[in-house]
Amino acid sequence: MMAAWIEPPRGEYGEKRMKCIRSHRAILATIVGLAGLSMVQAQQAGPTPPAWKSLPVVKPEGELSDIGGYTVPDPTNAKWQPPKFIYNADLATKPKLAKVIVVIYNPKLRSQGGKTLVEFLKASDPRAYSHVLADAIHVASGGYITYQIVDVIEIDGYSEKIDGFRYTEESYLAARKDPDKLSHQPDRSSYRKIFEENKLIDRIRKEGVTEIWLWGAGWFGYDELAMYIPNRYARFAPTDNEWFYRPYEIPPECGRTVWVMGFNYEVGADNMIHSYSHRCESMLALQFGHGVWKKELRGQDPWNTFSSVEMDNPGKPSHVGNCHVPPNGQSGYDYNNKRSVLSYADNWFHYPDLTGKARMIGSDEWDHTQYGYQVWWISHIPKAPGYTKRGYNNWWIYIANVDEDLPDRPIPAEVAYPKE
Repeated sequence: MMAAWIEPPRGEYGEKRMKCIRSHRAILATIVGLAGLSMVQAQQAGPTPPAWKSLPVVKPEGELSDIGGYTVPDPTNAKWQPPKFIYNADLATKPKLAKVIVVIYNPKLRSQGGKTLVEFLKASDPRAYSHVLADAIHVASGGYITYQIVDVIEIDGYSEKIDGFRYTEESYLAARKDPDKLSHQPDRSSYRKIFEENKLIDRIRKEGVTEIWLWGAGWFGYDELAMYIPNRYARFAPTDNEWFYRPYEIPPECGRTVWVMGFNYEVGADNMIHSYSHRCESMLALQFGHGVWKKELRGQDPWNTFSSVEMDNPGKPSHVGNCHVPPNGQSGYDYNNKRSVLSYADNWFHYPDLTGKARMIGSDEWDHTQYGYQVWWISHIPKAPGYTKRGYNNWWIYIANVDEDLPDRPIPAEVAYPKE
């Protein structure tokens, strides 16, 4: 069933209006349901390629940023038009499997008795943390996304920078002691070189791998997220924010959307999920905000409403907030603020029906921690079947199934337990 998205009216008039809407919905449910059955039956005739693959190639407008994407001064005046939306019920509702290769740069330190860098720094275990992230996304997406870690590649060495420089043990340990003078600039590592050295291009093409989770330490030069999206400028809106699309040097010959999540094993799991939350913000701003994220657009589109906070809209309740600012926050990273504010956050469990009342919310909802907040925040991302004029109600499609081609997750066979 298609529903035009609006921020629901408030007040006495709004309540009466929504009662009428609900009454009409009840009457229409059976009629539309029958139409929906016909649509599903037609789709069951056989899989068809995702609609985006038939789009003509669109060249980017604007200026090329240092991180590989193009930006425009004013996205609202760009020539781009949203591609025609075609709803696929199987895509929206069937649980999907996403294959991940975890790549860990963890050099052995001869000067430290052969300890690995992880051991020397007393850092976190990147293998264990990768499973923490996979579990968090599985739960937050309502089981829609299951990350399967198909391989872990651990490298005794340092990744190459974009200018060809590569740390040695001596130069890296020196840089850690005096980073202002001895850390190499440019700091950024070359994603293409990482892909080539670890034979990731072939594996992505042959094995259906969609994500690389890249682990290193400080001064290894990995961004928290990067992605290459084929024909991105036809499929998603232009933007004035360079951070919404970060292809860097990810090889286009991978032939599909590829994510590189960059993690630091010196910090906690909260920062890891924080990085993934920024990924969500990027894709949802492109899809539902049409490349624009501004506090003034609250109520104009789903994303700018979902992410709105009382801090930016005095006198109005928050919705869910964003990665940096929770509903009750008064600044960035304000995850332990003890005040409570009215919030419509619960409504987003029922998107696109946002007619519920606001309630008081404080940081006790997420145990006053960044980790708790990031998990709380991603859990509110809509994941329902159906669609609106803006696209799927299941927003996880845009976050983790961008090419709309992830395979269905196999349903485990029933286990025959022995009799006691």
